[in-house]
Amino acid sequence: MKHLSSKLVHGAITENKNDNIRSLKTPVYEAASYDFETAEDIEEAFRGKSDAFIYSRITNPTVMELEKRLKLLGNAEHSICVSSGMAAITNVFLSLCNTGDNIITSRYLFGNTYSFFAKTLKSLGIEARFVSMEDESELEKMIDNNTRAIFLETISNPQLIVFDIHLISEIALKFKIPLIIDNSALTPYIFQCNKYKADIEVISTTKYISGGATSIGGAILVYPSSKWKYIPKIQPEYENFGNDAFFKKLFKEIYRNVGGCLSPGSAYLQLLGLETLTLRIDKTSENALKTATYLKNHAKVQKVYYSMLNDSPYYKLTVSQLNSKAGCLVGFELKTKDECFRFMNALKMIRKGTNFCDNKSMIIHPASTIYCDYNTEELAKMKIGDGLLRLSVGIEDYNDIISDIEEGFNTLI
Repeated sequence: MKHLSSKLVHGAITENKNDNIRSLKTPVYEAASYDFETAEDIEEAFRGKSDAFIYSRITNPTVMELEKRLKLLGNAEHSICVSSGMAAITNVFLSLCNTGDNIITSRYLFGNTYSFFAKTLKSLGIEARFVSMEDESELEKMIDNNTRAIFLETISNPQLIVFDIHLISEIALKFKIPLIIDNSALTPYIFQCNKYKADIEVISTTKYISGGATSIGGAILVYPSSKWKYIPKIQPEYENFGNDAFFKKLFKEIYRNVGGCLSPGSAYLQLLGLETLTLRIDKTSENALKTATYLKNHAKVQKVYYSMLNDSPYYKLTVSQLNSKAGCLVGFELKTKDECFRFMNALKMIRKGTNFCDNKSMIIHPASTIYCDYNTEELAKMKIGDGLLRLSVGIEDYNDIISDIEEGFNTLI
């Protein structure tokens, strides 16, 4: 199979045929532990000398199949599935950083990611340095001998900024620092992290991969890298495993000790979602571009954020980096918070909620929800205004989406 959509539907066909039952769907192995023939067999499994399943917090057959499909999706060297997108981020940084280390990241991040860096990591003595990823000189000035990673979102949520990832990856290579990319809003179908020399990719599989917000989950994809030799926390692993050092640190210690494993039931639902991933992304991207174009021309809208609009400052990067697809998220501004609330309350089909990349269209007012714990000054630095709305465009008929939006605007007359 040469094409991605076929690989996501079928997985590794030869492995499936080794199953005597020959089920066309991966079974749900809702088991905590597994039986061994002998005491010697279980010792070998614990010492890593066999691939036998020991305990579902560590490995599970259903979860493993999802991990294999995600490796195909991202052309990754390794993958681990975890309980949520935030669990993926947590596992990565606990694997890389010691007290006294720092990371470089964007000012424009999803609310809980920002909080994790600014508060949780800070409490562990790990500093997050927030910079403008669009300013090469500022980014380089913030790097020092204790910098352990550069982290950014492929397309920032909810500001919808597209960064020049080629430029950032060259800086990461120059300073021998791992580049970590959160690709939740686009997935490897739109943006291939490995082509831009990323070392680690994190994904909230709750989004596009779950296939309609059926379950919570996250994934960590690891790409071949020699940068691990420069990370003090994993130098012992580098001496033993070379370029596999990060994965060994993550899988053998941090992932097991944190305990944020994905449930087999959630893995099954996400395997089903993967089968239609490309179809749904194509449809939502098409609907989102049409919706953004409509909003851009509406008298009640102050500004629209969607990088596939011709006048977007990120249009050229979207064409070159993202294969002319910007995903499902559209940002737009009304005059006031009151207008935003009146607009949202008039919507009938578009749901009011915090998820995105759902099959259903959803809308949220970020300043009063995801970012409600931040003061006015902090919100301004993150470009979160009181008039900003984030619309996640679904797979419904475009005409019904626009009709519902019109109903919302009618309340503002």
